[in-house]
Amino acid sequence: MSQSLEQATQGSSGQGRSGPSRSRNQRRVPPNRGFTCTNCRNRKTRCDGTQPGCKTCEVYNDQCRYDKAPPMSQIIIMAKKLQDAEQRIARLQAAGQLGTDAADGNLNASRPELLSQGPSPHTSSDLSASEQQSEATTVTTTDTAVLNSAQVKLSEMANSGGLISDLSLDENGNLCYYGPTSAVHDPLTKGSNNATDQQHDSPSAKSSVRSMLTSNAMESRAWENFAVGNAAFRSDIPQATMSNLLNLHWSWIAPMFMWVYRPAFMRDMSTGGQYFSEFLLVVLCAHAARFQEGNTGDLLISRARLLLGTEIHRPSSIPTVQALLQLSARDLAYGSISQAWLYSGMAFRMVSDLGLHHNSGKILDLVYLTAEDLEIRRRLFWSCYFWDKAISLYLGRMPTLTELPFDNVPELLDDFAEHELWSPYYGEPGSLSQAPSSQYHPKTSHAISCFENSCRLSVIISNIMTEFYCRRTPSNADEALRRIRGTLDDWRANSPAHLVYKPEDLPIWSPPPHILAQNLLYYTTIILLHRPFYSSAVHHTACRNAANSIEKLLLLLETTFGFTKITYLMAYCIYTGASAMVQDVKSGELEAKVKMSTFLRALKGGLKTCPILQRSIDIISNSLQGSQSWVPEIDNSAPDNSGRNYLPAFPYRDAQMDPSNETNYSFIDLDAFALLDSFPENHIDAVTGEWYLP
Repeated sequence: MSQSLEQATQGSSGQGRSGPSRSRNQRRVPPNRGFTCTNCRNRKTRCDGTQPGCKTCEVYNDQCRYDKAPPMSQIIIMAKKLQDAEQRIARLQAAGQLGTDAADGNLNASRPELLSQGPSPHTSSDLSASEQQSEATTVTTTDTAVLNSAQVKLSEMANSGGLISDLSLDENGNLCYYGPTSAVHDPLTKGSNNATDQQHDSPSAKSSVRSMLTSNAMESRAWENFAVGNAAFRSDIPQATMSNLLNLHWSWIAPMFMWVYRPAFMRDMSTGGQYFSEFLLVVLCAHAARFQEGNTGDLLISRARLLLGTEIHRPSSIPTVQALLQLSARDLAYGSISQAWLYSGMAFRMVSDLGLHHNSGKILDLVYLTAEDLEIRRRLFWSCYFWDKAISLYLGRMPTLTELPFDNVPELLDDFAEHELWSPYYGEPGSLSQAPSSQYHPKTSHAISCFENSCRLSVIISNIMTEFYCRRTPSNADEALRRIRGTLDDWRANSPAHLVYKPEDLPIWSPPPHILAQNLLYYTTIILLHRPFYSSAVHHTACRNAANSIEKLLLLLETTFGFTKITYLMAYCIYTGASAMVQDVKSGELEAKVKMSTFLRALKGGLKTCPILQRSIDIISNSLQGSQSWVPEIDNSAPDNSGRNYLPAFPYRDAQMDPSNETNYSFIDLDAFALLDSFPENHIDAVTGEWYLP
């Protein structure tokens, strides 16, 4: 009785102390809700934060949506879990094809745990020693099963024609390339299997991949600032500096050659994935630092050269190839020609080592390649192919990559950058800017279609170089000329309308520089095609008209952006246009002198970001100081085969040819290195400024 009274007293006193007052306090504290959906925020009503749809939207019969994304830490954890789960599922599927009971038993036993838990940073510390050893044995068995299964699949595909025989797998299960003469690779039998091609390259499959890649690219943009912060913390590069240099890169450098696939690079910058490396980041920033005054570029390039020694002793990788290409471009701008040529050569060798010339959907059946991996491989191969032609033209050397992939046509599926708006980024105060960005109305980038079209043009340029500028004598120059000119005309006619800018109908504002550069390269290609026959009036006129068009495009570039950020490709186009104008300037033509002043002004404007242009300026200036007797006479007389038909960048008066004549031009003696060399200093007399025959 007393105990019951005591309990009642305690209950009564407790209720008296905290009953009504405590209830009021509890009612004042708002419940711990999650995010507020967009509809409730607009209605200014309370939202319970329930996902995927809140109760309020359910009452209003509205589609509930949340604009604010979850914390990045949660996304990174989930992304790692998803990536690990996908890889292990692939291992399970590959091992299942082997039909081995032991492997199947170990793998199936681990399936529920893998799919439900995923990777955890605390898993290894919570496992006992025996459990860790058991898991390690399972993973080893899985890796071996995957490698064996992939080799079996590769053999099956090769025997059935799904893949040609020069792809193989190394001891780590990575794709590698070996030719049929290899002593370390057993070549497989070639064949044809159209069903496999149609399965991966069908329009429906491409549409699905395009939607997925575009969606991922759009989502990755939201987390780029977070990625830059993480990278700045790991690399000791100030975040503001890194952000500024990356923006310069994406604005002025990336759209032309597309060396780096932005979504994967920025994502793996956060997660430490396979498409990011410190070497690539430092080189990318050092390359972009050309457009920023100060010694930032020198500091970064010193760091990059230290990292290079480590990277080249590792197996070939896509980030290393991307870094070497940009290191080559950066050294070329500063006049380190030997280093630029060697770095690009290393990149091309790695591309071959990785088998990037195989980028069709058939290889998706091997190892862990995804649609994104295939997109990156395809982009990087064509980036290398395009850069190979650019640097070969610039240095007057024969291209290295001459074989095309089996699809022959670049087709990029991620077209997010195609519809993105482009506007000039001039960086922080102290950068090399020409006009405030507010004066330029953003324009659609069209970066994807521009890159694809430029790659097609580079194929034509490669044919011109191998036909007319190699050391061997062309078997039928007239036939080759007509064939390539027809191909070039078809390319121009089939170019998308938004990429074609005619000099006689130019807008007030320039398009994005990568589009303008493609038009400059088109007219430069015309000059390259006709320059071996320059002494003929027909071909002299073709070269002169192309040079006039280049000059008009340069004036548009100057009024919009200035000449401080001209690229290597633009610089070569300017020099080539000037080379076609020298003869007319020396003959005293006033219009030619005015146009030559535009070419020289453009080259001088780019000296700050591309010091190597001083060599081109010196060559042109020295050639213009020569005597009047140097000028060749233009006529339609029959070719004189007695002399040497040698045509460097500036033509000689003794090189007389008439391609309108139906004769075979087997007498043409074309020196590739002299013809294409933008800086043939050895062919100018330093005293008189005159060309001479070596």
